[in-house]
Amino acid sequence: MKKNKSSLKRRISLIYVSLIFIIIVLGAISIYSLNNISRSVSSLITTNYNSIERISKMDAALKEQRQDMLLYIYSADEEDSILSFQNHYSRFMSYYDTEYNTIIIPEEMSFIVQIKTEYLKFVEMFNNLQTFDTSNPESGQFQQALTYFETTIEPQYEKTLDELEKLKKSNETALFARRDETYSIIKNTTFLLFLLFIFTAAISFVAFRYYINKLFGPIYEITQNLKSIRQGNLNKKAIIQNTDELGALCSEFNNMTQRLSEFEQSTLGSLMEERNKTYAIVKSITEPMLILDANYHVTLMNDSFEKLLIHSSDDNTVNSHFLDVMAGSCFSDVSSKINYKAAEYWNGIVKITYDWKPKYYNVMVSPVSYQNGEQKKFVIIVFYDITEMKLLEKMRTDFIATISHEFKTPLTSIIMGADLLGNSYIGDMNDEQKEIVETIKEDSQQLNVLVNDLLELSKVESSSIMYQFKPFLIEKAIDKCVKQFMPRAKNLGIKIETFRNGNLPMVNADFSKIVWVLNNLVSNALKYTTDGDTVKISSVYSNGVIKVCVEDNGKGIPEEFLEKIFDKYVQVPGCDLETRGTGLGLAVAKDIITAHKGRIWCESDISKGSRFYFTLPADGTGIK
Repeated sequence: MKKNKSSLKRRISLIYVSLIFIIIVLGAISIYSLNNISRSVSSLITTNYNSIERISKMDAALKEQRQDMLLYIYSADEEDSILSFQNHYSRFMSYYDTEYNTIIIPEEMSFIVQIKTEYLKFVEMFNNLQTFDTSNPESGQFQQALTYFETTIEPQYEKTLDELEKLKKSNETALFARRDETYSIIKNTTFLLFLLFIFTAAISFVAFRYYINKLFGPIYEITQNLKSIRQGNLNKKAIIQNTDELGALCSEFNNMTQRLSEFEQSTLGSLMEERNKTYAIVKSITEPMLILDANYHVTLMNDSFEKLLIHSSDDNTVNSHFLDVMAGSCFSDVSSKINYKAAEYWNGIVKITYDWKPKYYNVMVSPVSYQNGEQKKFVIIVFYDITEMKLLEKMRTDFIATISHEFKTPLTSIIMGADLLGNSYIGDMNDEQKEIVETIKEDSQQLNVLVNDLLELSKVESSSIMYQFKPFLIEKAIDKCVKQFMPRAKNLGIKIETFRNGNLPMVNADFSKIVWVLNNLVSNALKYTTDGDTVKISSVYSNGVIKVCVEDNGKGIPEEFLEKIFDKYVQVPGCDLETRGTGLGLAVAKDIITAHKGRIWCESDISKGSRFYFTLPADGTGIK
């Protein structure tokens, strides 16, 4: 196949080669000039700058020696002054020797020799100064030494400084001369490069004017056609003006638009149908729903959520940020509680007011990631209405509280009556009657414990309980608990021991509620501890919290129940009916500790015992 001599490739190659040649020439000239500048600057910095720096250090050492002389006269510690003078002498001579070895200019050589002559005279004068006795400021020797310093040493000091200044100015003069030389090289180089740049710009301008229409005209036309295609107009065609590569590009572009038009006719309908179907499904979901993009802007909301908007306008909500949309809805007061940026699944319960009525929603945030060339994500937020469940739960709690209150009075009467019968206040009973009365008493007391736990639980769940937060020492609550259970422990043959790790800070909590938690844990420990064993109560401070532990030597709790035992009505299987509780105490204890911003948990080993822990913030940290 015969090559086209006027092909786009050949024309661009010619321009490219010409530009490369010019760039190479510019680069060679620039490198040559930069090398000259580098050598000049290097000489400028290395020789004269270092010389000036050494002269400055010699000047500083000389001034320090003058200060040492004054200290020698006025200070009582003469040996330190002499030693400091000698150290500065060593420094001065070290810099002097280095400077002497680097000087090659005759004028500067005379300066450096004169500096040494004057400096040695200055040093000799210090030796003469040491012949005076300066220990007594009132003596004549002291005044003579001071006069000698002012009339003889001080002029010699100034003379030595003058010689140093002459050498320094000589170096500065050489430094400026080299600087002027560098400026001259830079000026000439800049002018040459400027001419080359003008020449290059002129060539580029001519090439640009010659090829702009021929080269970029078709490209511009194709670009405009692509914009039209992006807007949905697939009927655009490019005009073929050349037979080079651009002509082939226009031909292929026309073929592509033809195929796209045919493809659109066959697939657009089905794609739009699927999109509309998905949109309709989301819109018809009964629970309020939002879909956010990666930047947490609302891309879609269903009809149920739109009903909760204060200002229902799609233009103000779609493509707006999540917090802006929430600010215009019934969730404006609780939007800060919703973790819409969660990296994984999150849910939480919020309470709002809608039509002057309280409503509860369980908000579920589900981040979703997918691959579409690159990692992308969006967020689905669903608001489940749990108001009915909350109302039923409140009704159940109120019902349990009412029943428990109604049970309380007759239970008290039954227990008191059983005590009277057992104490023979109304007559003697035989053994069988006493056994029946004792059974009534025990069953009534167990039922009374159940009623008390139900009452306590209903208070906690209904949020009607009021906590009295006051600072106190945790050992006081432990002591009160131990005092209550000590008689029972003695009857069972069980020891109760307390341990405290150092001086503990106070906690800001409800004293009676913390005692209630301790009573529940110790009561459970006594149930499962046998005769001769020990129940241990310890407290320790760590990382801003007080940690309390109640430990027993009972049969232990299976691992699968370590979390469940803090749920309501859960009892560990395998326990005797006599020792089995109501299954409410630990649930109430967990609610109380959680209300104090603490944590409660259990660790246990089968056949070795259990350890119940709870924490409280020290000194009120975290209490609101």
